[in-house]
Amino acid sequence: MSKKYTIEIPESAMKKTGFTANEQLELNVNHNEITIRPSRVTDQLPKIRLYWYILPALVLTIVLFAFCRNQHMKTAPITGDYSIAYGSMLLSLVSGLLVFVITFIVTKLQNNGPTRNIYWRSLPVITIAYGLIIAFSFSAFFWLLEKLFTDARFDIYTSTTFVFVIIAAINYLTINLALTLSSAIITNLLTIMIIGGMLFSMLTNSTRDWWKYNFSFLGTSQNSANLQFNVTLIFSGLLMMALVDYLFVNLQQKYPGIKTQLLRWLLYGEAACIAAIGLFPNDPKFHVLHDRISMWLVYIMLILIVAIRWILPEVTRQFLVTSYVIGAVMGAEYIVFKLANYLSLTAFELIEFALSFSWLLLLLQNIENLAQYGEQLFLVKIKNNSTEDETLVRRRDTSRNRKAASGRSQALIQE
Repeated sequence: MSKKYTIEIPESAMKKTGFTANEQLELNVNHNEITIRPSRVTDQLPKIRLYWYILPALVLTIVLFAFCRNQHMKTAPITGDYSIAYGSMLLSLVSGLLVFVITFIVTKLQNNGPTRNIYWRSLPVITIAYGLIIAFSFSAFFWLLEKLFTDARFDIYTSTTFVFVIIAAINYLTINLALTLSSAIITNLLTIMIIGGMLFSMLTNSTRDWWKYNFSFLGTSQNSANLQFNVTLIFSGLLMMALVDYLFVNLQQKYPGIKTQLLRWLLYGEAACIAAIGLFPNDPKFHVLHDRISMWLVYIMLILIVAIRWILPEVTRQFLVTSYVIGAVMGAEYIVFKLANYLSLTAFELIEFALSFSWLLLLLQNIENLAQYGEQLFLVKIKNNSTEDETLVRRRDTSRNRKAASGRSQALIQE
């Protein structure tokens, strides 16, 4: 007989799922994790109607086709002016961002989605950050296509069909993003924004030996891609502020007090420094201010690492050890850079950035778990039904044996 187990689910958690008693669900086991979800795949996806993303794409494609006919265009290249890349990126940005804003506003007003915990002031930041990610992704994707299909051109019907499919796909992804927006997704947007924007600036800048100077060189006027680099930093900082806003909505309700407020404002300061580094690049007129802001960024990071034991509620020992190890490595690297002259300035800055950004993501993940506890995270208990059944059988047999022994004792007394 195979063993059976029972999971006790809190009533507050059941109310959030919409599941009913005796409903058949699907259980998935993957890497020591158990996921319970509806057995039908369609029930797990947001309900997105076809015309929500097809209709805007169709209208814009018709407008594009009419424009091409008016310009007497018979073919279109992959990249460049009046190209598939230019048309699809421009129209996808217009359509995608408009659809995102409308979906966000509707779900926010109806109070029936994850957007209810996001402040209205975060909408412009998230929208612009998402638009920049779309622009960077399109630039990289069509740059690769241009390398693979050099000088390729398509007729106007094929080109507009490509544009229609791309706009519809972006619209669908955008609506899905707005309907499932969460702190994890905003964190992913932040990561993609920073990493993708910096890599894009490194690949597209005109000075190939930029690394011989310093990391901040990517944001100076000497670099042709300085705008992408600086805009990435500015909106990464603003997006981090939006993420902190979102996380602390629930966190401050559960852990009110000066410590939580201090943690919040330190994270605001960190985000403001990231944005200010892009706003004031390392050009001669901003050089001193740029360096001061960079040092403030480091100081706030060190304060966070040292004080995290006291200002982060229910901090775990594992996270504390990780924090102190990262802080020690950053300190040791600084000493090696200053005294031994072993690392170049660019290598030092890149390593420091990688360590600090990794720790920052870990901190935001810990805050997210604390904020979600009782809302999306619940403690449950697994019971072994087989063991309970065996215990009941054992107790029943013991009771029968006692009754039988008692009967035999009474019979002997009567004799």
